[in-house]
Amino acid sequence: MSGILGMWNLNGRPAEKAVLAGLSETLAHRGPDAEGLWVQGSVGLASRLFRVTPESSTETQPLVQASGAVVVFDGRLDNREELLKDLKSSCDISAASPDPALVLAAYEAFGDQFPERLTGDFALGLFDPKRHRLLVARDAIGVRPLYYYRSQDLFLFASEIKAILAHPQVAAQPQDDCLAGFLLDGTLDSQGMTFFKDIFGLLPSHLAVLTPDEFRTRRYWDFDLARQTRFKSFPDYAEAFRHHLEQAVGRRLRSAYPVAVSVSGGLDSSSILCLAETLRQRGRTHYPPLLGISYTSADGTPSDEKAFLLEIERAYGIAIERIPTRLGSLQGCRDAVWSVESPFMDNQWNTTHRLLQTARSRGARVLLTGHWGDQILFTPDYLNDLFDHLKWGQVWTHLEEIGRWCTDVDPWQLRRGFVHDLVRRHVPEALIPWLRRLRAHLTRSTPSHLWYTEGMRKRAWRFANSQPHADGRFPTAYARALYKEARSKYYGLCMEWNNKVASRNGLEMAFPFFDRDLISFLMSIPGDMQAWKGVPKAILREALRGVLPEAIRERRWKADFSDLVNAGRERDYPQLVQCLQAEEMAVKFGYVKGTVLRKDFARIKERIRGPNCAVSWGLSDLLGLELWLQVFFGKNNNIHTGLRTRPCGLPTT
Repeated sequence: MSGILGMWNLNGRPAEKAVLAGLSETLAHRGPDAEGLWVQGSVGLASRLFRVTPESSTETQPLVQASGAVVVFDGRLDNREELLKDLKSSCDISAASPDPALVLAAYEAFGDQFPERLTGDFALGLFDPKRHRLLVARDAIGVRPLYYYRSQDLFLFASEIKAILAHPQVAAQPQDDCLAGFLLDGTLDSQGMTFFKDIFGLLPSHLAVLTPDEFRTRRYWDFDLARQTRFKSFPDYAEAFRHHLEQAVGRRLRSAYPVAVSVSGGLDSSSILCLAETLRQRGRTHYPPLLGISYTSADGTPSDEKAFLLEIERAYGIAIERIPTRLGSLQGCRDAVWSVESPFMDNQWNTTHRLLQTARSRGARVLLTGHWGDQILFTPDYLNDLFDHLKWGQVWTHLEEIGRWCTDVDPWQLRRGFVHDLVRRHVPEALIPWLRRLRAHLTRSTPSHLWYTEGMRKRAWRFANSQPHADGRFPTAYARALYKEARSKYYGLCMEWNNKVASRNGLEMAFPFFDRDLISFLMSIPGDMQAWKGVPKAILREALRGVLPEAIRERRWKADFSDLVNAGRERDYPQLVQCLQAEEMAVKFGYVKGTVLRKDFARIKERIRGPNCAVSWGLSDLLGLELWLQVFFGKNNNIHTGLRTRPCGLPTT
């Protein structure tokens, strides 16, 4: 988790070191270990270094090659041994070389194809003065954020948007289409638009090349949909899966400092901690000490998972630090919005912030999580493939078995979901936004939409219809679903949020379940191997037999935090209303109908305690929008000086 940025005055004006240093200052939280600036002519690069891996102890950035090429790099390379073999002719490279040195050597050896040789989580910028061009690239999944701005006279790239906004030639403006799509329809732009006008995120698996004459981007890697992996038996699939999961976890344990693991007691996060501890105790490779950290709920509540933490502690002889969950999310929420650079509010922000602070205070620099295990390890779309192959009896058997394992889900809801997915597969993609809008209208599932103006609703409608639809090259419904999960813009945005919030707390967040090789393997096997005989995540449960405590391996329910979220929102409601009324930025920008919202304030609180979190989520979206507008566009805004105290009365961290 380092901070990188670059600027190129395309009009030939010399790059000013003072301007570059000012932009770098906005990324100081991403790299407390060292700062580096490099300027040559009209180009400048900067780095804020955060040392994590053993090899990074001697690292300096920007790193300049003997040829003159210079790189700034935020990331972790996972295929170092392979690269070292391919680069053995380079006398400057050794097993102790830091990752940026391998990146430069790969560029010298393979030219523009060098990103294809890199495996891991990374974002980079590389300037070649001999060829007078700049290259920026991002990892295959998009774990590390990277943004850019381009005008006729200027090109900027940076790890965070605030560094771009700090440039005197860049005016901060909202991107109204993205805001409307995200808030009203959950739609995100698939071409890299952000919530800020004229600032784009480089897409995962993409390389961008800039010269004085042109700017072009291309995808340098994608999942091989033609790949097929077949074994004789389900245990063989589980054994191969364990190999890939061990590799995914081991890659993220490469740290010179203790590694923290956020563990709830659920199947996914427990798998990460137990497998990591197994690898560490096995001793074949040196791994750092592990720190298990969990946020816990009151005894007997729907979100109480402490009994499963005890199972792990007994099995491995370790102690997991408990952090009691805290109601509400308003404490320090300005800092949260400033960090994520989006109109988004985490409903459990206070607990999340405390967990991150605890991990850092214990000496960790990396935090592993079980995020996106649900999405990657179980997608019921494989049932559509069974249906298409006329295995209707097997479909029914699997639906029955899934219901026995998901005891906290209504069985009829599972069946309705299957029918919905089956129908959706045979409906033209162009009709999907219309059907989604019709369903929302008929079910009134989004009452908070009434707060938004007609202009916002129209924008959301047009924006959703303007997004390109998925093509039909997928061999199975299962492969298509897993690919969409791995390429989801929403999950990509969530990874960026997690990365930036963690960086504010001196941590690098890592997601083993979003390892590209693990996903590639899962995409290549038959879908019913993931859920063997209808057991959700059967391949994980079988692969970690003897690693996971049986009580967790056989777990059949998930924690429900709805009561906590609603109670926190209800407690904070007066302060939330105060914030929304302080400046009414959302009203002034024409996004929200102030008269409707003000009349609704008295009734909204009564609807918070419902059967779900719909009202709380709607309020969080509204609060996130208001805070985002105040922080980045309000009357007291000064992007160049960082986080400000605002007049709405909410405390900062």
